[in-house]
Amino acid sequence: MGKFDKQHLIKVLGTVAGKDVLRKAVPIISQQIISAAKYYMGVPDGKYFSSTDFPESVVTAKKAYITLNTIMGGETAEADRFREGKKQIPELFTPLGVEKMLTLFTHLYCFGSGSQEAIDCETVRACRQTEVSEGVSFVGPLTSTTKLSVDEIMQLGYGNKNGLAICFYNFHEGACLFDMELLGNDYLKPEEREVLLLMKNKLVACCQGYDNRYLGKDGQPALIYTIDVYQPEFEPIVETQQELESVVYCPQTIEKVRDFYVALNGEGDFPEIPDYYKEWKSCFQKLVFLEIQKLV
Repeated sequence: MGKFDKQHLIKVLGTVAGKDVLRKAVPIISQQIISAAKYYMGVPDGKYFSSTDFPESVVTAKKAYITLNTIMGGETAEADRFREGKKQIPELFTPLGVEKMLTLFTHLYCFGSGSQEAIDCETVRACRQTEVSEGVSFVGPLTSTTKLSVDEIMQLGYGNKNGLAICFYNFHEGACLFDMELLGNDYLKPEEREVLLLMKNKLVACCQGYDNRYLGKDGQPALIYTIDVYQPEFEPIVETQQELESVVYCPQTIEKVRDFYVALNGEGDFPEIPDYYKEWKSCFQKLVFLEIQKLV
C-alpha cells in the first residue's frame, strides 16, 4: 500500500461516517484490500503479487495462507505444518515479498477496523489443539472461521488435522473481523461463508470436553471449545520501527529464511529451527503489530 493510500484510509477510519462507508463500500475504496483478502483466502486474482516481480508459484498460490500463518504462528507452527505435510512457498521470501506479506495484514485491518459493531452470528473453526487453550489468549495468525455448521466443515475436509479442536466463536463489540461475504461478487468462495478473525483480538476460551462424533486425522475425537472474542489488545513494543525493519528487510537474512522454508518442504526429520529465523520471525510479527496499531 502506498503511503498516500494508507494515510487516506487512516483518515477515513477516524470518522464514524468513514467507518460506515468503508464497511459498505470497500470495493470502491481499495481494490488492493479485495486482492489481499482473495490472496489470503486462496483465490488470488493475480493482482496482489505481480508476475513481473514474482514467479507463477507466488502469483497464483492457492495456499499461501499456510506460509502466512506459519510466520504469524507460535513456536510449534513450523513443526505442525511439516508433520502434516503442508507445503510452504519459499519463493515469497524476497525483500519485496516480505514487504507485500506485511502490507497484506495491514490491508485486511483497514477493512476490519472499519467494522466495529459485533457480528450478529456465531462462527465455527476446526484447528489443531495446539492452536487453542483455555482461558485468555490473543489471536496470533489470521484465523479463518465460517458461518457453516460443524457437519458442513467436516464434510469439506477442514477436520483433517492431528489433535483436532472445534471452536465456536461468539463476537462482542469492537472485535476486529473481515466478513468475506461483505465483498459481494468479489468473494469467490461464497459456499464457505468465511469470516476472518484478525490478529490480536482478545479471546476467552472455555473447554467443553471431547465430542466423539468428530474425529481428526489421527482418529481421535475433537476437543470442543466455546470462545468469546473481544476487541484487539496490543502489548508495548520496545524496539523502534527502524530496528525491526533492519532485521526483517535484511537481504542476507531473508535469503537464509527462504532456505529454511525450502527445508520445511523436504522429507525426513523436521529441520532444526535456526536462531536467526526465531529472531526474524519475532521481528516480523512485531512490525506487523506496530503497523496495524495505527489502524485501530
